[in-house]
Amino acid sequence: MEEKMCGIAGILNKNNQGVTEDLILMLSCMHNRGPDGVSIQVGQNKANSLESSESSSPYIDGRFGLGHVRLAIVGGQLGRQPFTSCDGRLTLGHNGEIYNYKQIRNSLKPQHNFVSTSDSEVILHLLEEKLAQSATLVEALTKMAKVLDGVYSIAVKDHKTGEIALIRDLLGVRQLYYSEDPQQVTFASEQKAIWLLGGNKSVRRVMPGHAVIISNGGALREYRIAEPPRALNPNKKKFRYNTLEEALTAYKRALILAMKKRTQGLDRIGIIFSGGIDSVLVAWIAKDMVNEVICYNAGTLDSSDILFADKVAKDLQLTLKVNVITKRSTQEMLPKIIHAIEERDAVQVEVALPIYSAMALAKKDHVKVVISGQGVDEIFGGYPWYPRIVETEGYASLRSHMIEDLFLLYKETLEREDKTTMAHGIEMREPYLDKQIIRTAFDINPKLNIIGPNDLLGKRVHRKLANQLGIPKEIAYRNKSAAQHGSGIHFIIDEIARENNFDENRISSGYLRELEKRELLGSSQRYGFKYGNKELWLTSPHIQMYLDRIFESVFGKSSTIIDTSDEEDLLTSKIIKKI
Repeated sequence: MEEKMCGIAGILNKNNQGVTEDLILMLSCMHNRGPDGVSIQVGQNKANSLESSESSSPYIDGRFGLGHVRLAIVGGQLGRQPFTSCDGRLTLGHNGEIYNYKQIRNSLKPQHNFVSTSDSEVILHLLEEKLAQSATLVEALTKMAKVLDGVYSIAVKDHKTGEIALIRDLLGVRQLYYSEDPQQVTFASEQKAIWLLGGNKSVRRVMPGHAVIISNGGALREYRIAEPPRALNPNKKKFRYNTLEEALTAYKRALILAMKKRTQGLDRIGIIFSGGIDSVLVAWIAKDMVNEVICYNAGTLDSSDILFADKVAKDLQLTLKVNVITKRSTQEMLPKIIHAIEERDAVQVEVALPIYSAMALAKKDHVKVVISGQGVDEIFGGYPWYPRIVETEGYASLRSHMIEDLFLLYKETLEREDKTTMAHGIEMREPYLDKQIIRTAFDINPKLNIIGPNDLLGKRVHRKLANQLGIPKEIAYRNKSAAQHGSGIHFIIDEIARENNFDENRISSGYLRELEKRELLGSSQRYGFKYGNKELWLTSPHIQMYLDRIFESVFGKSSTIIDTSDEEDLLTSKIIKKI
């Protein structure tokens, strides 16, 4: 695959006014997502520079433009997006990676003219093929989604009908945002690219597994195009794997394959490494697949995560680099982190900070890909409140809640971590969210992962496999603190807030009510807020007020995502009902 992580942006002007200047502005503010190249297409004119004078095909301004910034992992200049189909009907931009693109390419090659070895171009020709077999663009997109194995956000223009489609993968691993006003529809990989155009723009997410279709006149409709595997049926009573031996064999096979997909062609990778079993296991497997594996961590000097990660890395002979976080470095990073993750929520900021700091080290090492351990708790039952669900509601209810958690992962974790790593021009990959791993995990009898209401460890199959592969028991069966507490970050931010005169005395009853409203659209949508320790989600109001002020200084008071909470509530209910 010639290009991997990147950023896309586009504009459709409803009043037939030119969009080039605004599109260039949007792409410029996402330079971190594509430091290795930029391309822009307005109408039928394409240029590989933001300066039209440098282009062999100068811009002819038009009412629709699509742009792309590129992070090159492997390959050369032929992978520059946007791509146009053989018949000229489709123009496509893509952010993500497709793991079965070679197989798809081989099946399409006899009928299509490929100009690159890019997975993005494969998506284009696949859609071109499906569109020829379909009555509508939505039907073609649905057929395409069934074939793709990977993570993606896609923008595609159908020049025949004038329609534009914005598409997101099933779990929402790669984000895409859009906004509409009386003048135009804009979309981008990051909200700040839309906010930059000014005005009080209401930004919405393209929902996971959905396509937003924009008509030639600018009207918007939303469709579900990707369906979850049958293994995720919450009412499932019969399981494929009912013994530990069966489960371990299936999981090992799926995990090794998922790691191979995400490390192929790479000579060096990084690991976001906390010392917890999820990151330890991918590091342990990766060292046999890649020549150089470097683990990265960050935290205060005496934090539990740093101390344990250092011990684990030494015991397992893994290379670990640590960025020690101080009060001064935290003060310097906070505005940068808020700018990167486009969030003011204190928990989101506190979790992002050690990763942001660790990725600064990875950038110095010229690492372009890091592996994350995200997703294990959702699919193997690792959260500490899961046993309480077993006790009060039973295993069947637990399964439903785990599925809900999986399909809300995009909102609280995936978007934040993508932006945090991409702020340094580094792509994050999530092997535990591989399609086959998810199928396997939900085909395992949940009693193998949580052995009863008193099981405070959970994810037993995952831990057992780690031990089976050679990781010592004391590492495989260790419990771990939440990121912001294990790294020591929370206490530093609390101290900084107080030094800036943000303390309990500044908190009004009105502000507390505002925080309650925010929470209704945030973590409380996850049932763990009800059954678990609310302190994992809530923070001191004076810290939140301090971060609010930083957010406003970075983006302005009017810049805020309009949360699509109604659709998000429907997202999991639609999935459950559909299965």
